[in-house]
Amino acid sequence: MNLDEVRQFFAEEIHVVANIQTGALVSAFAKVPREQFLGPGPWQIPIIDTCGAVVGGAGQTKYRSTEDADPRRLYHNVSIAIDPSRNLNNGQPGSLASWIDAGWNSKKENTRCTSAAA
Repeated sequence: MNLDEVRQFFAEEIHVVANIQTGALVSAFAKVPREQFLGPGPWQIPIIDTCGAVVGGAGQTKYRSTEDADPRRLYHNVSIAIDPSRNLNNGQPGSLASWIDAGWNSKKENTRCTSAAA
């Protein structure tokens, strides 16, 4: 798969796992290159245990490296370290997408309620 196809598959996967209802948000995941917001690879990914908790505890997150600097390594539902020394990560795409989607749909719902009340 070329990188555009990988991004499209990634967007569809986020759509399904995060139950995204907003088509424009799914499209953004397919079009916006994640690698432009991260440093050069290989990248550091926080290690998560079987319960979904970050291994290492507060302030001591443990990381693993991607195999190489191929941007395809970034198109998974995982956080990527921006600065591991500060435990600063870019965020898990599925979680971020569900929060954005909820806010987007809440705003549409509030607009409908306000319009109906007027």
